[in-house]
Amino acid sequence: MPVHNAEAIVLRHYSLSDSDRIIVLFSREFGKIRAVAKGAKKPRNRLSGSLEPLTHIRLVFWEQEGRELSKIQQTEFIHAYLGKNPDLRKMAAFSYFAELANELVQDNQPNHALFRLFLATLKAGDSRPVSEALIRYYEVWCLKLSGLFPDYAYCSNCGKCVKDDIFFAWIQAGQAQCPDCSGGQGVEVGAPASRALSLMMTMAPGKFISESLGSEATQNLERLLQRLLDMHLEKKLKSVQILKEALENE
Repeated sequence: MPVHNAEAIVLRHYSLSDSDRIIVLFSREFGKIRAVAKGAKKPRNRLSGSLEPLTHIRLVFWEQEGRELSKIQQTEFIHAYLGKNPDLRKMAAFSYFAELANELVQDNQPNHALFRLFLATLKAGDSRPVSEALIRYYEVWCLKLSGLFPDYAYCSNCGKCVKDDIFFAWIQAGQAQCPDCSGGQGVEVGAPASRALSLMMTMAPGKFISESLGSEATQNLERLLQRLLDMHLEKKLKSVQILKEALENE
């Protein structure tokens, strides 16, 4: 039974028995790990405090031959991104980040770039209030690192450069068209939103979080990115509506 060490962030957990939990983790070294934490539901258990969702840990686990679930042997706490009293916006946003990561990361398949993005986004949102800019940034880069974000720099019909300018995104085709060629069809992405997409390609999340997108750019990007995510995931994530309500109530 091979024993492994990993750095990971807890994505979710659910009950296995009266005292045990199944923990789903996104690890730097092994991608998504599903493991049993024996006794984790007991308040005094040594594992219980470090296996809450959105907790950054180091862990030792071993694979059980012939079983899909590994077994957690020990953990070392690094940081709890939800802490003891997270505000509603942070809780909703971080839960959304975790659910999206859970959908995109494969079991036992390392994805170092996506892990770095996930961790950097949590750190950025932990140091200052979560903004629409951070949420849109995370969505764009999740799609891009998964090979699911189209190149919208040029009109697919006439070849005109639409980078930093208004364009219409044809979701199914993965193409952009300028206003003259689109005939008004597709998802409209105005110039402010287009410029924001360009900035995302060159800035770290900790810097981009301070950008003020404006209501028009925010609405354009949310509509575009949710359409892309819905198409590729083939479902609407449960946390999307919760996040939307949290942002509206703040």
